[in-house]
Amino acid sequence: MNELTLDSRLTIVFETGTDLEGKPTYMSKHFNNIKTDVSNEVLISIVETLAPLQGYTVISSYRVNQYDLAQ
Repeated sequence: MNELTLDSRLTIVFETGTDLEGKPTYMSKHFNNIKTDVSNEVLISIVETLAPLQGYTVISSYRVNQYDLAQ
């Protein structure tokens, strides 16, 4: 089976504060149309560069790839 990467998306999750019950609140920022040949190391570097500019603590970041599963 051959896999063809069609699209890639980067998501960064930030902790934005707490709600009335003291539970953490979160916000996600999505960056669509990431070039499929960009390495994960480059994306980590981008997250590290963007994080201090956001004003919130980064909780997680992840990449989602969409594949065409040719048979």
